[in-house]
Amino acid sequence: MKKVLFAIAALATCMTASAQLWVGGALKLGNQSNWNDDKSGTEWLINPTVGYALDDALEVGLGFAIGGTSKGDYSKLDFNIAPFARYTFLSEGDFSLFLEGRVSYGYSKVKDADKADWNFRFEIEPGVKYALTDNFSMVAKLGGIFFDHNNPAASPSAAKQNTFGLDFGTGLSLGLYYSF
Repeated sequence: MKKVLFAIAALATCMTASAQLWVGGALKLGNQSNWNDDKSGTEWLINPTVGYALDDALEVGLGFAIGGTSKGDYSKLDFNIAPFARYTFLSEGDFSLFLEGRVSYGYSKVKDADKADWNFRFEIEPGVKYALTDNFSMVAKLGGIFFDHNNPAASPSAAKQNTFGLDFGTGLSLGLYYSF
């Protein structure tokens, strides 16, 4: 039994010695206004994330998000969980460019509604990473290509929706990450 535990500990040590674990998060703020009404809307998101660098080009991780939208009397709260993979395709000095593929599952609760809506989303998002130090880096992402399936349970008369498209207008996401 001691040999098995020692072998597992040695394997775990080798795996973490060749890869980096990182934690961090992002904040996202956006403002929406329509030309045909005088109300503007606010969108916010807090996104804590944990990731694991498998090598110099490939990382995997898991993100959680809580956010909201408000416009006039309308208010909505969102929560989702999203595993992802990030591929770095260009790295020059402290800068690197990557594509992040993410699958998220979540729900949305509109203020004063009895039920919550749920959704499934797949997206590929471009990003840039800048290494501030050996341990700290900043990441910026802006929109991307997506497929979204929304099941509006809060409104029984509403139909399920599938949406596919490009989304570069929802606000800039900035993140700070710590690698160890």
